[in-house]
Amino acid sequence: MSLLKRDRLLRYSPLLAIVATILLLLAGLTGAWLAERDFRDQNIEQVRAHARVLAASVSAALAFDDVTEAQRAVDALEANPDVVAVGVYTAEGELFAGSSTDRLLPQTFADAPSHDYSGGHAHATMDVIESESQLGTVYVELSTGAGPGRWLRYVGVFLLMIMAILMIALVAAAQRALGAANLELERRANALAESNTQLTLEVAERQKAQTALAQAQKMEAIGQLTGGIAHDFNNLLMVISSGLRLLESREDPVKRANIVASMQQAVDRGAGLTKQLLAFSRRQKLSPEVVVVQDRIDSLRALLERSLREDIALKIDFEDEVSAVRLDPSQFDLAILNLAVNARDAMPNGGIVALRIKNLRTADGEFAAVSVSDTGVGMPADVAARAFDPFFTTKEVGKGTGLGLSQVYGFVLQSGGRCELESAEGAGTTVTLLLPLTDEAITARASKPQAPATPAGAGEILVVEDDDGVASVVCEMIGDLGYSATRVPNAHEALARIERGLPVDAVFTDIIMPGGLNGIELATELRKRRPDLPVLLTTGYSGHGDTDVQDFPVLRKPYDRDELGAALAQLHVH
Repeated sequence: MSLLKRDRLLRYSPLLAIVATILLLLAGLTGAWLAERDFRDQNIEQVRAHARVLAASVSAALAFDDVTEAQRAVDALEANPDVVAVGVYTAEGELFAGSSTDRLLPQTFADAPSHDYSGGHAHATMDVIESESQLGTVYVELSTGAGPGRWLRYVGVFLLMIMAILMIALVAAAQRALGAANLELERRANALAESNTQLTLEVAERQKAQTALAQAQKMEAIGQLTGGIAHDFNNLLMVISSGLRLLESREDPVKRANIVASMQQAVDRGAGLTKQLLAFSRRQKLSPEVVVVQDRIDSLRALLERSLREDIALKIDFEDEVSAVRLDPSQFDLAILNLAVNARDAMPNGGIVALRIKNLRTADGEFAAVSVSDTGVGMPADVAARAFDPFFTTKEVGKGTGLGLSQVYGFVLQSGGRCELESAEGAGTTVTLLLPLTDEAITARASKPQAPATPAGAGEILVVEDDDGVASVVCEMIGDLGYSATRVPNAHEALARIERGLPVDAVFTDIIMPGGLNGIELATELRKRRPDLPVLLTTGYSGHGDTDVQDFPVLRKPYDRDELGAALAQLHVH
């Protein structure tokens, strides 16, 4: 190195020293500033990390409202000596769990500092999110230290890292516990599903058992019905069959008249039994009119007394208020008679049959309450529950068909009312018929005049009847009445014969016939083709409502020659 250069170096050495010092100072200050900034950023990042870890740790506690678990996570975070305040807040901003050392912990989230760093403390807040729903917020405040402790900041960072690891471990443990809880819930859900499946199977089996029981009861009831009806009809057929044979061997007019009377009585009994069956099935066509119930009972008094035994007293109690109802009088009479006979049979040792009538006003309307009570043996609960059931009877075969109360039930329902039954073993039975009252005028019923002799008729009658025996008898009666009869077995044949030009003045057809075309359909078709051709329907059981046949006259089976003649005469056949 030359002298000049050395000199210059010596000359400027103080300045270089100062510059170097300044540069070193600036470098030191810059380094310190940078270190402080890095330290602050690290602290900010660190406090944010604490907040994230804490948010993850308390999510389950907030979800299940577990303050103890949340406080445990807060206490675990305070293991870091630089953490001076920790708070867990609900979604509404209220303090849920937390603690602080040398600083006051904000009691609500709104009081927490909004900036990241101030007064040597780093602050961080973090939302607790679970399934895109905010459960709450956490707040963490971290002290950066002062004096000699600042040189130990890296030790503190290391410790914080250890604490972070511990926090992660705690979070992992919490997650593991949560996973186990989820597995337990899933196991219980599967067990519940299996229980529900088993319960469904048991319910299905029970329904099958109930269906089988109902079917067995139905078959038992049908068996009882079949036995009773078979017994009754066999008796009726025996009377008619024997009477026909006796008529062949008897010439005495008196004896022949007695035999015919017995046969007619058997026919009437068979017709009555058929009406009971139709009333039970609610297929019986009613002829309703407005009547006063008290008057009907008065007219039945003598018949009711004859139907009861001498050891049974009949008591009838009326209110002063008149009970006007709209119903079929003959079916009402039959219903009351059935109830009286049932009451008689329930009192083998005698007793009292009480018949009461009063008007009731209920929420459903106004009714005439007609009750028939007895002092008999009564019914157990299971029998009373089935008293109105189809074909149900407790009587021996041949002593009852099980249609008495069924007829009453069907008739009352057809009349717009309902039946009620009260009974207990040893305390008798009361059956009440609730019949709707009416404001219609009472039908004036003049005395029935003596029926005139059936006039002789003239004309061609086409008889549509599939039963050969019935067709033979009907054609004979039509011949006796003065008409000419031509018989065809079904509706299709009737239409074909008429289309081919058979001279016909009227058609007499059964409603129920084979071949896919019944009597009503035949009558409707004839009305389209021959509007001037009269049609008379007949049936014992139509299976159709009154509206189906209301445009055509109907002759109900069984009928005699005079009734047939009167029906044909009303057709004005010529």
